[in-house]
Amino acid sequence: MAEEFRSAEEKERFIQSTFSAIAARYDLMNQVMTFNSDTRWRRKAAALSQLPVGGAGLDVCCGTGELTQALAERVGARGSVVGLDFNADMLAVAREKQREGRLARQIDFIQGNAMALPFPDNRFDTATIGFGLRNVPDFRQVLREMTRVVKAGGTVVSLETSKPQSWPMKPLHRFYVDRLVPVIDRLSVGKQGPYAWLARSAQAFLSQEELSAVFREIGLIKVRYYNLFGGVAAIHVGFKPDT
Repeated sequence: MAEEFRSAEEKERFIQSTFSAIAARYDLMNQVMTFNSDTRWRRKAAALSQLPVGGAGLDVCCGTGELTQALAERVGARGSVVGLDFNADMLAVAREKQREGRLARQIDFIQGNAMALPFPDNRFDTATIGFGLRNVPDFRQVLREMTRVVKAGGTVVSLETSKPQSWPMKPLHRFYVDRLVPVIDRLSVGKQGPYAWLARSAQAFLSQEELSAVFREIGLIKVRYYNLFGGVAAIHVGFKPDT
């Protein structure tokens, strides 16, 4: 929804305040709004990343750490996973879950900017981002940074809401976004606001084919996408070339 903002900085401030407002209920609302499918989608994204046992993974815009945990389950105790997010409130939830034993100990949560990742080139076997690409100021720059820090032959993976094209999913999805999400919004926070905006931003984002083209544009190869629940979400996977 770039047209709603006068600058990238204005969008960044809005996203910061939005996620701070919903951090405490973010996990629950994800379950409600995806009909309890989000955990399964994250595990599929982690599997498609091809992250090896003992490998190193990066989860960008990690939020409360659910996709980060799915990566940690793949690498095992000998591997390492970094979860990066720019929002301190979301990271506080992730760290509390880790202290309670709900997230793996080998995850290192850090605060940082997805537009300028604080890691050297060729550091990770995979870089993932879950439900965050549409909310960053410049998604191409984020994908370029993710590609930079991934090793040759490694993967860049995006799990994101998408656009169903078939009947009856397309009209059902429109009804869900326009009618049901504002009701969920009011019930959860007492006013129409963050969740309705996030749902609208999903509809304004790229289609599956358009995002695939961006993956190729930044130099990723063997790009594929996998529709989830009729295309209401999709996982995109691209490989960093060996040369």
